[in-house]
Amino acid sequence: MTASETNGSGALLSTRGLHKAFGGNVAVHDVSLDLYPDRITALIGPNGAGKTTLFNIVTGYERPDAGEITFDGQAVTGMAPWEISRRGVVRTFQTPVGFPTMTVWESLQVAGASHAVLTGMLSRRGRHETDELSHRAEEILQNLGLDRLIDTPVDELAAGDRKLAELARQLMARPRLLLLDEPAAGVNPGAISRLSEQIRDVHRSGIALMIIDHNLSFVLDVADYVHTMANGQIIAEGTPEETAANPVVRQVYMGVEA
Repeated sequence: MTASETNGSGALLSTRGLHKAFGGNVAVHDVSLDLYPDRITALIGPNGAGKTTLFNIVTGYERPDAGEITFDGQAVTGMAPWEISRRGVVRTFQTPVGFPTMTVWESLQVAGASHAVLTGMLSRRGRHETDELSHRAEEILQNLGLDRLIDTPVDELAAGDRKLAELARQLMARPRLLLLDEPAAGVNPGAISRLSEQIRDVHRSGIALMIIDHNLSFVLDVADYVHTMANGQIIAEGTPEETAANPVVRQVYMGVEA
C-alpha cells in the first residue's frame, strides 16, 4: 500500500469511524476504509459481520450513529438514497429488485427513464433523451450478453442472467461507483466465470466497483483488494493472495485454525 493510499489521497469513496447499532446490537463499529477507482474492491466476512449494514449506510438506506462518508471529496453522510444515487453511487441488492413481470428491455427502459427524471434530463431534452436511453439499453444488453433475452420476462430468467439483468438496470443510471451485494448468490457454478468476466468488463469501462459475496473463490478471483469484516469491524485487508494466506481471516472467515 502506498503512502497516498494510507491517508486516503486519491480515494473515490472514504469512510471514517462509521458506527451503527440497532438497540444493543452493534452492527458496524469504527469502520474506516478507502475505495480506489482503479481496482475492484471486495468486502467479505461471516454472516452478521456487518457487511450489508455498511453498504446500507454508504448508500443512504441507513443513517450512521457516528462517522463520516465522503465521495469524490464531498461529504455524503446521512444523505437520502436518491441524493447519493444522483451523485453516482448505485447499488444492487442480494435479491434482485425491480419489475419481475416486465421483459428485460422494458425493465431497462423504466430504470433509465427513472434516472433521467431524477437528474432532470427528460424534461430538458425530451425525445432526444428517450432515443439515447434506448441506445444505451441496447449497448448494455449487448455488452452483458443479454441481447438474446431482450423480450424475456425478468422472472423467467435463469439465476445468472437475472443477476446480469439487475446489473444492467443499475448501469442505466451511469454510475461512477457500483456496489454489488451478493452478485454470485444463487448463480449456477458453471456461470460464475461468465459473471466474473462481465464484472471485469464493467470495471474496465471506467466504473469503480465494490462487491459483497460469500463465494470466496469468486471474490478472490475477481477482486483486486479485499477487506474482511467480523463483529462489525474491519479485521484485515490486502490483496486476494494476502487475504487467502492471512491466519486471522482463515480462522474467522474460513473456520480454519490459525
